[in-house]
Amino acid sequence: MSIKGNLNGFLGYWSHSTKKTEKAEKYYKKGMEAGMSKAKYKLAYGVLLLNKGEFEAARDLFSSVLTDYSQKERIRAMAKMNLSIAYWKLGELDTAIEMLMEVQAKYTTTRIYSTLGYMLIEKGDLDRALEYNLEALDYDDEDPAILDNLAQTYYEMGILNQAKKYFLKAEEIKPDQVSTLYYLACIYDKEGNKELAREKLLKALEKDITPLNVISKEDIQRKLDGLKD
Repeated sequence: MSIKGNLNGFLGYWSHSTKKTEKAEKYYKKGMEAGMSKAKYKLAYGVLLLNKGEFEAARDLFSSVLTDYSQKERIRAMAKMNLSIAYWKLGELDTAIEMLMEVQAKYTTTRIYSTLGYMLIEKGDLDRALEYNLEALDYDDEDPAILDNLAQTYYEMGILNQAKKYFLKAEEIKPDQVSTLYYLACIYDKEGNKELAREKLLKALEKDITPLNVISKEDIQRKLDGLKD
């Protein structure tokens, strides 16, 4: 254990918690260079790296916690859950899904349901995605990510009335969820309501969109430009 490393980790964690991410990253880097060992700080630094799109670095950091068998099982499960996201973003979707299913066999949380629910949509097995996302809805019917996943599943299946129903529920709970705004715009466009579609897209563009968002600024702008046709 490095006192200097973990002190910098603490300072990074504190800065991170107050949304001073640039300052946090500097401390985390110093901490790692000095042998930062506390899993709490490593996991937080890994999440920061995920949000920056530095997926390989995040993968390596989460892996170091997962393979540290001195850590409590729940801490290692948290590392595995975050590691799955890094693998997903690195193009290894099957590995990511398998890892999350292993975690869920021991721990069930809203975050696991929402993350795995989206991955199953991306996998393209919509029947399986629908079954899982309905199960997630039974677990937590007020989580905006779960509602958004179910809505996206229906959207991909072409069942637009159900998709719109759950997107609207998600929007009511979390009005700034980028994917919800984007897909509502797509539905309004299909309905011929270009003005409302434009309104949702412009609102989505105002949001802080990170590499972890499933909808990019380019996606939104492309859709917005298409409304001008």
